[in-house]
Amino acid sequence: MTGPVSSGGDQPRADSGDPAPGGSGQDAEPTPTGLSAAVLAVSLWGGGNVLVAAVPIDGLSLAFLRLWLAFALYAGVMLSRGVRLRRHQFRTVLMGGFFFGADLITFYLALQYTSVAIAVTVSALQPVGVLAAAALLFGERVTRTHLMLGTAAVVGVMMVVLGAGGDGAATLTGNLWAVGALICWAGYFIGSKSARRHVDNFAYLVWINLIGGVMLTPVIAIVGLDADRAISWSGLGWVALIVAVPGSGHVIMNWAHRHTTLTSTSLLTLAMPVISTVLAALFLDQGVVAVQVIGIAITLAALAAVTAYNARQPAVLQRKAPQGSDRHPGSRVTP
Repeated sequence: MTGPVSSGGDQPRADSGDPAPGGSGQDAEPTPTGLSAAVLAVSLWGGGNVLVAAVPIDGLSLAFLRLWLAFALYAGVMLSRGVRLRRHQFRTVLMGGFFFGADLITFYLALQYTSVAIAVTVSALQPVGVLAAAALLFGERVTRTHLMLGTAAVVGVMMVVLGAGGDGAATLTGNLWAVGALICWAGYFIGSKSARRHVDNFAYLVWINLIGGVMLTPVIAIVGLDADRAISWSGLGWVALIVAVPGSGHVIMNWAHRHTTLTSTSLLTLAMPVISTVLAALFLDQGVVAVQVIGIAITLAALAAVTAYNARQPAVLQRKAPQGSDRHPGSRVTP
């Protein structure tokens, strides 16, 4: 019986949009479907933030159980599709998996030692590093228009988050953890974009949840599991809901990485605090002040403008390949 880890080559379904093993590792052409998928993923993440705020379970314990439940779920889906993990994929997925697990740890620690407003505002700076990577590593066209509209969206996000007022004392340690979470979130996006050129979507999801779970296990062994609240029908129901909502965002976004640009997906993540604020106002009775409404309008207008701009512009710089090379212009094949 073939196990989940194999050294052989397994072919993903032809209609999955996933790369065939040993393929060129080139991205598909950006499509409206890919952009729509990225919007849906960001919406699920924004809603997930509201759910996490309502979960009566310690954050690290929630992350730990979520990772292992997602690993089991995605492994089942992967095996049912006839796909197997291959040992040589480990180097390809390691960056995304490491930063995925590290982001959960660092962001949780940031929330313990600084305010939610500062933690979320710092994380909104993620496109700064990702846009640079999009241009340097993936040959995407990043223009002054992208930078100006991205800056406007960041300003709008800061108005939304900071407009809520203080929600806890900030410390230097907490702020440093928030910066660490920012770096990890950017690293996860870049690593996912690269890995998805070579690895089936569900295989990649199995890998990153496995790596993240292994990383978080010794942390839980040290700080302890919130067993009283987590290991119950109610607690496990919350964990399943987190896997279903923000977890599905990762499924959809990692599919979208094959069908739209890193520039687009990165800038769209700026909508997460906006979505979270609106949903919290609707379902958690959290008030919204005038400055937040203005920030929401600025952010959404900037993201709508950059989306329309991307639709009119070539997504990838058409670099001339060296003579004798069969590489697609603008492509970068990751080892």
